[in-house]
Amino acid sequence: MAILQYSVWAGAAEVAVGPVIQENAITVSGTAASSDPIAGAGGIRRRVRLMADVDCWVHWGPAVTALNDGTAGRMMGSENQEYFDITAGDIISVIERL
Repeated sequence: MAILQYSVWAGAAEVAVGPVIQENAITVSGTAASSDPIAGAGGIRRRVRLMADVDCWVHWGPAVTALNDGTAGRMMGSENQEYFDITAGDIISVIERL
């Protein structure tokens, strides 16, 4: 089973600093799957690390669905961690890259 693992930090500079405030994994397959909402409220930006063990597309926002045709989201390569600033309350959607 392929997964996308995500970790969220409240305080972040150019890297993630401080304790992890949220961490989970999303099963990655040929059907889009979504995370729980990113912790926090009021439009706070959170530093989020994404790392998948399979090539995939990821997309985030208040109500989004990742697509494997490249029209929405960002391409991620297997075993390459990426850091993004995502607004609290948004969800992360992921689908395997075909």
